[in-house]
Amino acid sequence: MSDFSALFRSTEELAGSVEGTVEGTIPNWIDGTLVKLGPGLFDIGNDFAVNHWFDGFAVLINFRINNGKVEFSKKFLQSDAYKKAMANGKPVFTEFGTKAYTDSNQTFFSRLKNALLPELTDSDAINIFRLEDSIFAATETNYMRRIDPYSLETREKIDMSKIAGVSWASSHYSCDETGTTWSVATSLGSTGLQYHLLKIPKASDGKAETALKNSVKVASITPSWKSGVCHFHSFGMSKNYVIFVEQPMIMSSIKLLSMTVKPKSLRECMDWSPKDLNRFYIIEKSTGKVCVKKVVSKTPYFTLHCINCYEEDGFIVFDTMAHDSPEIVDKLYLEKLRKSQFDGKDPACARRFVLPQPHTMDKLPSNKNVVTLDTTATATKIEDTWILTSENITSVNGYELPSINHKFAGKPYRYFYASGMYDPGPCRNLLLKVDVTDKKVLTWKMDEYTFPGEALFIPRPDATEEDDGVLLSTVTDVRNDHKDFLLVLDAKTMTEIGRASIDAHLPNLIHNLFIPHNLKIKT
Repeated sequence: MSDFSALFRSTEELAGSVEGTVEGTIPNWIDGTLVKLGPGLFDIGNDFAVNHWFDGFAVLINFRINNGKVEFSKKFLQSDAYKKAMANGKPVFTEFGTKAYTDSNQTFFSRLKNALLPELTDSDAINIFRLEDSIFAATETNYMRRIDPYSLETREKIDMSKIAGVSWASSHYSCDETGTTWSVATSLGSTGLQYHLLKIPKASDGKAETALKNSVKVASITPSWKSGVCHFHSFGMSKNYVIFVEQPMIMSSIKLLSMTVKPKSLRECMDWSPKDLNRFYIIEKSTGKVCVKKVVSKTPYFTLHCINCYEEDGFIVFDTMAHDSPEIVDKLYLEKLRKSQFDGKDPACARRFVLPQPHTMDKLPSNKNVVTLDTTATATKIEDTWILTSENITSVNGYELPSINHKFAGKPYRYFYASGMYDPGPCRNLLLKVDVTDKKVLTWKMDEYTFPGEALFIPRPDATEEDDGVLLSTVTDVRNDHKDFLLVLDAKTMTEIGRASIDAHLPNLIHNLFIPHNLKIKT
């Protein structure tokens, strides 16, 4: 297998923009800007590097696509975490795998405040999303940043603890058909530790500022542990329900508070407790009512991404990427990745769970599988607990970053797309199209030196079929004498339509967002 260490080198900003060299065809109906975000700066000065891939400071890239041409730009997100790290030569906020170092420019009173409760990072390198007229970069803390998706300039910092009273929030925010945006969050306050469902109503004036001011916690849940909350990255949402999965990756509040005495990374504050299993909380969106029935997985699993979630015949279908353990996050330390070492034994796979809808639970029999859908996933009531087993959607494992045609989010669907990235298994270097109905998988691969990122589906104008459109994906070539490129695939056949080669480094980033040029966005 090829050396992939170049995927984890620090990138650099571009002064201005560069025009891509187009091969094949970029369809003229693709008229918009693709923005992508992720960790891209790992080295600070000449003698310090962060420990974990997640710790890299955020870089923003965009591709402005118009009339078959592509223009590329790249800038660092100007977070406080980034600016203070540049000034101090080391990170001064606690990151996922790197502890915080002393801020030499901090006042005595600021140091005293942080000694009582450490300030969380605003290095928003994990996700990018649209809320009303604005685009935001987010991470797993209470902070997010508005950005200008065209100039890639960093705008105002948003503190969700002041807006909604939460300490940590998922970096994934999901908008439903009504225009309401939802997310899940955690708070540590006078009432103790709690999970919350956040509702951000559609703004009458179409402005994100107005929507955020109207944010409200519509549901609160007490964690399964007195002194800890689970780590979570995303959630499931159907038309009527939000599914929040409390997984047994426990972030200890005691360990978090002890960081004031002895600095440590966030990963050092987490413990995997598989005996506790995964608990599924079903929350009714219209009322905020949390289903009181206990619903758990038969075996524990670790997850980062929900694929899709929908209702069918009295059930909720919950498709998710899953690992048997959190091994994946411990395989992303740069010391090994920069030696081209990724020896994971627990590859991700797509799994389907099926939950009875709350109003049906009391009517269903005990001690037998009640799922009547065409799946091997089961739901069985034993005494007062519903126990779920999952169905593997594909026979092949080792892919992540799932995406779908967003017109089918929260609805029955047939296809999702994913990337094999640098997994050592059969999906390495692949982009995949998975048919969840007949379990067939189509793939695209160039060679062992090219590593595609997340695939984003763009529907063809007036399309009537779910897979009628294209996939956009950035592809990084680890060879020094070959250019990286933006790839355009026919989503039906997974064949290449065109590409735009870029005379600049395309870093290995995480999530992306496409903004049509007819959409008015605040800059």
